Amino acid sequence: MIRFVLFTILAAGLLFSYSQFQPGNNKRQLVEQFRKTESVFQTAERLSFRDDELSLDRSDSLFRKSLKEFRKIAALAEKEQFDSLAFFSRLRLAYIEYYFDSTDEAKKDYHAVLDLYGRAPFLKDSFLFKPLLFTGSILQSENEFDSALHYYKRAEAIALRYPQPLEGSQRLYNRLGSFYYENGNYRQAGNYFQKAIAVLAITEPGNESLLVNYRINQGSLLVKLEEFGEAKKVFESILPYNILRNEIIHNLGIIEQKTGNHPEALRYLQQVQYGENKRNIDLYYNLALSYSAKGLKDSGNYYLNKALEENTRWNGSKPNIPHGLLLKFQADIMASNNLFEQAAATYQQAIQQFDPSFRPEQLFQNPVQFSAVFSYINLFTTLSAKADLLAAWYKQEKDLKMLEAAMDTYRTAFQLADHVEKTYNSDEARLFLNKLKWLVHSKPIDIALDLYSLTKRKNYLEDAYYFDQRNKASVLAFNIRENEWKEKVLEDDTLLQKESELRSSITRLSLKAIQTMDTNLLTAYQDQVREQEIALGRLQETIQKHKSRETDNYGSSIPPIEWLQNQLDPATALISYHLSATELVTLLVTKKKLDYLRIQVTEEFFLTIDSFKRYLEPGNSQQRYEGSLFSQKLYHTLLFPLEKKLSDINRLIIIPDDELHYLPFEALQDRNHHYLLERFTLQYQYSTALLTNHQNKARSRGVLALAPFASKGYENMIDHSTFSRLPASGTEISKLEGKRLLDSMATKEIFMQEANHYKTLHLATHASVNNEEPIRSYIAFYPRGDTEFRLYAGEIYGLKLDSTQMIILSACETGTGRLIKGEGLMSLSRAFAYAGCPNIITSLWKAEDQTTAFILQRLHHYLEKNYSPDIALQQAKMDFLFDPDTDPRFKSPSYWAPLILIGQYEPAPASRNWWWIAGTIVVLLTFVYFAKRKYGLSSFSS
Repeated sequence: MIRFVLFTILAAGLLFSYSQFQPGNNKRQLVEQFRKTESVFQTAERLSFRDDELSLDRSDSLFRKSLKEFRKIAALAEKEQFDSLAFFSRLRLAYIEYYFDSTDEAKKDYHAVLDLYGRAPFLKDSFLFKPLLFTGSILQSENEFDSALHYYKRAEAIALRYPQPLEGSQRLYNRLGSFYYENGNYRQAGNYFQKAIAVLAITEPGNESLLVNYRINQGSLLVKLEEFGEAKKVFESILPYNILRNEIIHNLGIIEQKTGNHPEALRYLQQVQYGENKRNIDLYYNLALSYSAKGLKDSGNYYLNKALEENTRWNGSKPNIPHGLLLKFQADIMASNNLFEQAAATYQQAIQQFDPSFRPEQLFQNPVQFSAVFSYINLFTTLSAKADLLAAWYKQEKDLKMLEAAMDTYRTAFQLADHVEKTYNSDEARLFLNKLKWLVHSKPIDIALDLYSLTKRKNYLEDAYYFDQRNKASVLAFNIRENEWKEKVLEDDTLLQKESELRSSITRLSLKAIQTMDTNLLTAYQDQVREQEIALGRLQETIQKHKSRETDNYGSSIPPIEWLQNQLDPATALISYHLSATELVTLLVTKKKLDYLRIQVTEEFFLTIDSFKRYLEPGNSQQRYEGSLFSQKLYHTLLFPLEKKLSDINRLIIIPDDELHYLPFEALQDRNHHYLLERFTLQYQYSTALLTNHQNKARSRGVLALAPFASKGYENMIDHSTFSRLPASGTEISKLEGKRLLDSMATKEIFMQEANHYKTLHLATHASVNNEEPIRSYIAFYPRGDTEFRLYAGEIYGLKLDSTQMIILSACETGTGRLIKGEGLMSLSRAFAYAGCPNIITSLWKAEDQTTAFILQRLHHYLEKNYSPDIALQQAKMDFLFDPDTDPRFKSPSYWAPLILIGQYEPAPASRNWWWIAGTIVVLLTFVYFAKRKYGLSSFSS
C-alpha cells in the first residue's frame, strides 16, 4: 500500500509539473479532476482488502464512480493531446475493469496505456510494469500463453533494472511460476513461487491473503512432483490463517485422491463450497474422479457433466486446459467400456483443447507441430492414452490400420517429448519428463515389434530401436550435444562463460546448503540458489535465441540404424537391452543385420541380478559355486539366445537398461564356465546417441596421473571421514609417460587447472557415492589446509573436458550410483561424460588395490601400443587372469571385473584386417607350394 501511495503522489506530481508548462486552463482543470477521482479510487482500493460485506459493497460503488470519471478524463485528455494524463487515466480504467472482470475492456485500455507511454518519454519505465503484468495476466486467462509470456518477460526486464522490488512484482513472480508450472518446468516454477513469497515479505509484510495464495501454489507444485507428504504439510500449515480455506481443503482432497484414498478424498471435497466461482470446474472434476474410482459410476457421471457445464459457463467455446482434462477423463471412461470409436473421437477433442492449432480431418490424425502447445504434459498423456486405445481396438477388430495408427500416435507423443525437452532449461525438468516417458515407453516398443512380426517391414523394427534409445540417457545426450552446438554457433563467448559461472556457483551454494546446520545460513544459501537458477534460466533463454534451424537438430538425436551399421566393423555387434517388469527385449545390430529377441522374465530374474551383485561385493561370504550359478543363469537369459548370431563376432558394445546397469557382463559365464571376457572385448555406452561423431579436441600431451594417498591416509576431523592409504596407487602410475603427481602434489586445484590439457587423465584415489543426494558424490584429492579437497559430482558436471580423450577412474564405485529409470545411473563417470570426455574407465564397486594397479598398468602398456581402449582393457584383464603369479583367490570376478569401459567405439583399423588376411594368404600359398613339391601336384589336371 505504501508503494501504491507513492505511485499516486509521483503520478500527480508529474502531471502537475507537466501542466505548468502547457498553455490554457483546460489541462489544469483536468489534473484537478484527476486528483479528486484518484482520492475516490484510493478509498475504494483500501475497502476492497476488507472481508466484511458492507466494505466490499462500498468499495464496488466507489470503483464504479471513479470508473465513470476516469473515462471522461481519459477522453478529454486524449482530445487535448495531454498524453501523460491520458496514460494515468487509462491505467486506472484498466485496473478497475480488471477488478470487475471486464477483461476485454481492461485489455484495450492496457494496450492504450502501452501506446501512450511512447508519447510521454519523460515517464519512467517503472510505470509500464503493471500494464505489462496485467496484460499478460489477461492473455494467460484467455489461453494466449505465448503472448502472455512475452508481456511477463518485458515486465521482468523492467523489474530487474531497479534495486528494490516494484509494487506488484510479487504478483509477476507468482504468475511466472504458474506459467512454468503449467508447461511442466517444475523446478523453475518452484523458484518463482519462492521468489514471490520472498518479495511479498518486503513489499507487503503482513499480507496474509497473498501469502496463503502463494503457499497454495507451492503445495500444488509438490503434488505435481508427487511429494505428497511435503505437500500435505504445506496445506496444513496455512489452514490456521482461515484464508482461502476452500482451496486448501480442496487440495488436501486431491492429495488423498492421488494416493488412492478416495473415501478420504471425498470427505475433503464434499466440504468445499466455492459458490459462483470458476474453481467449481476443478472441484466437480475431482469429485467425478473419486466417485468413479470408488465404482459409483452414476455419481461420477453426474459430476463430470456438472464440470462440463461449468466450463462452458466460464470459458465458453474457446479451447482451454480444464476442458481438455474433462474430455480426456470422459474418453478414459469410454475406453474402459470398450466404446472405441466414441473414445477415439473424444480423445481427439481433448487434444484440440491442449493444441488449439490442431484441426483433425480424420479420426486417426495427430498434431504435426507443437509451437502453439502450452500444456505439454497433458497433451503427452492424452496422446499416449489415445495410442493405447487404438492398440486395444486392434485386438478386438484385428484391423492392422488400428495398430499402425497406434504406432503413429506414439511417434507423435515422443516427438512432442523431444520438442518439450528443448524448451526446458534444467535437468530436473527434463528428468521429470523422462519419468513420464518411462511409464509408457514399453508399449510403443511392443507395438513396433508386433507390427514387424505381422508385416516384416524393417521400418517397424527400426521404430522399436528408436523408442528403446529414446528412454536411455536422453538428458545426458541432450546436454552433450547442446554444448557442442553452443561451441560452434555462439560468437559471444561471454554468454557461455556466464552460464558456466552460474552453474558452478549454484553447485557450490547447493553443497553449502546441504552441509550447513545453521538455519539462517541455510535460508541464505537457498535464496541465493533460487536467484541464480532464475538468472540461469533467463540466460539460457537468451542463448536459445541464437539457435538456427541447422542447429535445431542438436539435442538427444538418435543415429539411424544404417549409420550405425556403417560404423561397425564386421567383427563387432551392438546389443541394446530393454527391460520391463515381465519382458526382456534384446536388439542386435551388426554390420549387416538388425535383429531382436523377446524373452519373458519373472521376479526370479531380478532376484538373480541382485544375488550376483552381492556375490561380487568384496568380502562377500558366498561360495564361489554360488556366484558361478548366478553368473550362468544371467548368461543363459542375456547372451545364450544370441550365441549363433554372434558366431563371427569378437567385440561387443553393450547398452544396458535399468537394473542391468549394475552388471559387469565380462563376468558372466557360459555353460563351460568360460567368462564372456575370454571370448569378447566389451565396452558399454549409455545410448547410441552418444556413439555419434564426437568432435573431441584431444591435444598431443600424454597422461596426467594423480595418486594423493600413495604414502599415507587422512582422517578429516570435521566430518570424521577416513581415507586410507592406497600403497599400490603409486605403483599404478609409476611407469606412465606424462605428468605424475603423488601425495601432496595431487591436489584438487592442480587437477582443475591441468585436466583439459591432457589426452588421458588417471585418478588413483578414493571416491564416495551418495545415492540419496548424487550431487554430494565426490572424488578425493590431497587434503591441504582448509582448502576443499573433494571434487563433487556437481562440480564435475561444470568441467570442460573437450580436449580429454580418456579418463581412468580407479577410485572405487565411480561407475555406480542412484538408478533413475529411463536415464541410467547418476554416477561420477556419468558426470565426466557430461563434461565432454568420450571414454571413461570406471569401477562398479570397491576394487582391491593391488589387483587394480596390475590391470591398469597393463592397460597403459596396451594403450601405448595403440590398442583401442576396449581391446586394451580385455588384454589387461586376461593378463591378470592367466598370470601364473596371480594368487588364485584373486581370480574371482570380485577382483578383476569392476573396471569397465564406457565410451566411444573405434572400428578395428582396416590395415590390421588386411594384414591378417595377407598373412593368411601367405600361409596358404606356402602350404600349397610345399604340398606340390612333396606330392608332385600340378596346377593342371591330367
